[in-house]
Amino acid sequence: MKANVHGHKETRTRTGIKILLTSLSAMVAETSTFPIDLTKTRLQLHGESQPLSSSTRRPTNSFRVAAGIVRDQGASGLYKGLSPAIIRHLFYTPIRIVGYENLRNLVSADGSLSLSSKALVGGISGAIAQY
Repeated sequence: MKANVHGHKETRTRTGIKILLTSLSAMVAETSTFPIDLTKTRLQLHGESQPLSSSTRRPTNSFRVAAGIVRDQGASGLYKGLSPAIIRHLFYTPIRIVGYENLRNLVSADGSLSLSSKALVGGISGAIAQY
């Protein structure tokens, strides 16, 4: 009986560490890639705001867009809107990743699944995390 209680506590601790590390790694990844994503979005919006036949259309690229953000808003402008993205990853990513592992272990005791089963379990865990 004592070994079973101890094993349950160890599993909970391991799950807690997985949640913590998953959240941390997702936040680091989001922080690292956010300026690139912001620049991409601004570049897409810039292209939509210009008519295709405009003779005054000035060619632009991602470096020019990023430099414009830094010039107008400072370097911190590249991280405007980061807070909601971090909060999203604080919850969404660990639910998706740890949920996948728990569902996979529930379906298969040894964790070995076919590719289609892995896709199904991954889709379920992603849907649960999304809502």
